[in-house]
Amino acid sequence: MAKDMLLPKDPRYLKYPLEAPFDEEKVRWIAFNCSRCSVCKWVDSWRVKSAKYARICPQHTKFMYDSHSAQGKCDLALALIDGKMKWDEDPEIKDILFQCTMCGGCDAMDKGIRDAELIKMYRWMRAEYIKNVGPLDEHKAMLDSLKQYDNVWLQPRMKRNSWAKDLKDLGIKDLNKDKAEVLLFAGCTYGLSDELKGTVVNMAKILKKMGIDFGTLGDKEMCCGSPPSKTGNLDEYERLAKANIKKFNELGVKTVLTPCAGCYGTLRVEYEELGEEMNFEVLQVTEYIERLTKEKKIEYKKELNISATWHDPCHMGRMGRPYVPGKDLEGVYEEPRNILKSIPGVELVEMERIKEYAWCCGGGGGAFTGFKDFAQWTAQQRLEEAKDTGADILVTSCPWCETNLRAGGIGMEEKMEIVDIFDLMMEAL
Repeated sequence: MAKDMLLPKDPRYLKYPLEAPFDEEKVRWIAFNCSRCSVCKWVDSWRVKSAKYARICPQHTKFMYDSHSAQGKCDLALALIDGKMKWDEDPEIKDILFQCTMCGGCDAMDKGIRDAELIKMYRWMRAEYIKNVGPLDEHKAMLDSLKQYDNVWLQPRMKRNSWAKDLKDLGIKDLNKDKAEVLLFAGCTYGLSDELKGTVVNMAKILKKMGIDFGTLGDKEMCCGSPPSKTGNLDEYERLAKANIKKFNELGVKTVLTPCAGCYGTLRVEYEELGEEMNFEVLQVTEYIERLTKEKKIEYKKELNISATWHDPCHMGRMGRPYVPGKDLEGVYEEPRNILKSIPGVELVEMERIKEYAWCCGGGGGAFTGFKDFAQWTAQQRLEEAKDTGADILVTSCPWCETNLRAGGIGMEEKMEIVDIFDLMMEAL
């Protein structure tokens, strides 16, 4: 059959336009070229190990309507772009767009058969919804907090570096005053949460034990911009992102380290899409530490005798590296696993869905704030999968994953301990 009989005549459908900016034309290309094959709903068929854990999309698995899948959102995008529907016409449009955790599962499966950017399409759709209808009520407090305090938790700026107050004897530098090639970017949640800030304290101690000369931005650290980016508030995202890039360049740092998966995916991938000059490398802390463990710069003193399963955070895994058309998705997969294997007495046992096929914790994309019941249901599915491995603990490196997985475990008969990888390392050290 002749090639021109297989494709629409309009040349915009013949080749995916990868160049920035991401606009309505690209969204139309993605939506029009969706083959409605349902690949977006399932783990790659060659990787499925059981019917119980064969699905990849939490939203479609929970609600079971096609409109809650990626291919359904493609139909919705076309209807909105072509004027067949209006953004404020049906209240369910809000649920379809914003219940998605932006985990990238559908995106990863779709990239196995075509070059497309579903997550970018969702970000565009959310931004258009906000232009036409306004931000979700559940997200307004977050936006107000960002505008007033440059963090998402309504906390004063002076509290930003409170986690480091007890570490003065370690000599952690304030890069607003001193120089160091390595910047530790704690992020809003690790840095401001009373429940989680012990993790970033442990991580700082580990870096010091390994002889790393690093510093922080103290109370001058700003949000990375991930929450407004994922919820469609792109103007606020760009304000934060450009301010951070400018600051990092001015400081002359060579490496920006972050323990937060959401910060990592944003700093590493989304910042590059802005086209700004970036004179620094972004690494998730497990990437950096794993390099040093290969050089034997860390010595453990305690054997833990425990079995652990690793949860791949979405923005550290399948969304943690820029997509290169025609190549497999990369991510921070092996580094944390290698660290776990290096800890004496830790046995790593894997869940069925791992790496680019991992099931989301449920806390991303604004779902944790806007749709708590759905977020916690998603977490429960992941906890069940973790318990099925027989592991003693579930280990990860993302404050959103930790928080939502713990919330999902409330009320479950058999609870599973959620541990951050840096806390586990510190115990063995």
